[in-house]
Amino acid sequence: FVIENERFYACAVCDGHDGASAATFAVENIKYYIDSNLERWLQNDCVETKLKECIMLTDANFFEQRRKYVEEKRRIKAQIPDGMKSYQASQQYPREVARLQELESLISG
Repeated sequence: FVIENERFYACAVCDGHDGASAATFAVENIKYYIDSNLERWLQNDCVETKLKECIMLTDANFFEQRRKYVEEKRRIKAQIPDGMKSYQASQQYPREVARLQELESLISG
């Protein structure tokens, strides 16, 4: 992404160590955080410090989101009886199985 104004220019490449979803999450969140705060940072001359905080916050938020997905997956799996075959589960618990598939995609990136 690229952000620029008269006093500031930044560009970033987010390579997504945890897949494309990590890169997308980083770009969206970092860009939003910068766009929302840049003028104040420039006035207070603290851009470098705040950019570092922004990156750390984005990283923490990404892993918190992943943790929530894993927890939801665990809760849903607990609703499906142990040992049940995939086909049976998809017939008896179609919404739960569909959500498990969505969560797996979100977790794996």
